[in-house]
Amino acid sequence: MRVQSVGWRRLDPRMCLVNLRWLLPPLGIIALTALASGGVNWEDHKLQIVSALLFVYLTCSEMIRWRTTRYRVTDEQVEVHSGLLWRRHVAILRDRIRTVDVTSGPVHRMFGLSIVTMGTGQALRTDRRDQVKLDAVSAAEAMTLRAELLPRAQAATTIPAPAEPHAPAEPHEAAEPSEAAEPRQAAALNEAVAPREAVEPRQAAALNEAVAPREAVEPAAEEIARIDPRWVRYAPLSPLVFVIGLAPLTQAYNLAERLGVPVDIEGAVLGAVAFLESAPGWLFVVFVLMMLVAGAIGTVLLFTESWWRFRLEREPRTGTLRVTRGLLTTRSFTLEERRLRGAELIEPFMLRWGKGTRLKALASGLRHTLDGPRGGSGALLPPAPRQMAHATAASALGERESPLLPTRLRTHPRAALRRRMFRAALASAAAIVAAAVLAALTGWSAVWSMAVAAAVAVPVSVLLAADSYRSLGHTLHGAYLVTRSGALVRRTVALQRTGVIGWTITRSPFQRRSGLANIAATTAAGTLGAYTVRDVGYGAGLVLADEAVPGLLAQFIERPEQ
Repeated sequence: MRVQSVGWRRLDPRMCLVNLRWLLPPLGIIALTALASGGVNWEDHKLQIVSALLFVYLTCSEMIRWRTTRYRVTDEQVEVHSGLLWRRHVAILRDRIRTVDVTSGPVHRMFGLSIVTMGTGQALRTDRRDQVKLDAVSAAEAMTLRAELLPRAQAATTIPAPAEPHAPAEPHEAAEPSEAAEPRQAAALNEAVAPREAVEPRQAAALNEAVAPREAVEPAAEEIARIDPRWVRYAPLSPLVFVIGLAPLTQAYNLAERLGVPVDIEGAVLGAVAFLESAPGWLFVVFVLMMLVAGAIGTVLLFTESWWRFRLEREPRTGTLRVTRGLLTTRSFTLEERRLRGAELIEPFMLRWGKGTRLKALASGLRHTLDGPRGGSGALLPPAPRQMAHATAASALGERESPLLPTRLRTHPRAALRRRMFRAALASAAAIVAAAVLAALTGWSAVWSMAVAAAVAVPVSVLLAADSYRSLGHTLHGAYLVTRSGALVRRTVALQRTGVIGWTITRSPFQRRSGLANIAATTAAGTLGAYTVRDVGYGAGLVLADEAVPGLLAQFIERPEQ
């Protein structure tokens, strides 16, 4: 059965030109080699020739993809038909579309194109079967699709009941227009609409004229947060500063290999070791400082590219939160507020030392991604001051103050500290044994090796254990279950109690002996699927779970008779 062409649209033909980027690296390397050597020996450029042939193949495949891909948007669904030999037809109901993300890289922006990704928010997997991706359409078409496909917060044909003053909004409990009517809301809607049906024609016309302007004028987006250039100071407070600092060495080796310059890795490493043994100590310090400076510059550039022009906005028309950011590659991420179930503060050790943090949304349908400097899935804020993160969390969740504030957290039993000190002792012992084995293999002094390992491992392990215990905490704050844990990366989670769908209670033999337990709240929100209150007293943990979701654990809790 052939797909009808009526109403079907093609992707933008300029998408075929985007593949020119694949031809630039091999041609650039060949040109650089020709300038350096005065000529081109094609025998030494087999890799570049293969890359050029690969470019031709990719260009042809893109032309075929453009020729065979069709999409259309109807009143009920979005359909995409693609494929030449293996044909694929995808249809998504419009009322199931939860996100419409727009991305445009440097090459796409050069040709005025964008990538539109429509997601249903139904799966946490990475197989993309819950998404429809249009790569690529014109930038104007991308914004039109986003405006058309995002669900509207209110039906255009009904008059909303006036909101009570000072009543906090709860966007996460909003529902689809077909499902949203709770008894009170339905009664209010009926009372507001009924007079229009009962009045005389003149009065009905006057009412329509009074309501029409309000329906025609769409509310402007509310800005919640935007980038502050001073936040760039948090960029170097990342472990990537050490990795990026070594990147020039690896890039120099790759360039030398492509230019045909012989590089003896083993000899270079041995020569570097011999040089460092004979060189003065100040030279080693200078090398480390140069590496850190290069890493700091790299992290600042990465931060700028990822978060420049960042804005977080609430769009009342669609009931969504929208994040736009990016310098070279622009990204637009949308999150439906009714799927929002809380927020999470992520504080890596170096960022916490600088009094900064990252803010992430907890919502259903988010994917497993790394929470790196580029943001990760559901990032609501770049690395920023803690006060700004708390203010943004309160505004995004529709609360008067942030539920993530640490002042309300309850401390955990001292048995949790003993567990961490025991682990620190085991880690220190393992480091000392490893130093002794290394000394035996290399001929170094075993006594000195073990002494150095003990002097480093013992205080570091003890400090990490103490910090891990100080980070423990939990509480119930209004509609939220709040829990905090972690040492190298401390995480504070505020999860709506209505988003908890179950509890998982685990106790190791050592925890049973100490009277502790891990109480995990399972949920469909976020990317982890469960958020754990670690090493809490067993009885206190059960009471916490029962208070958070009354009745869910009632049959497992024995209460003293009155």
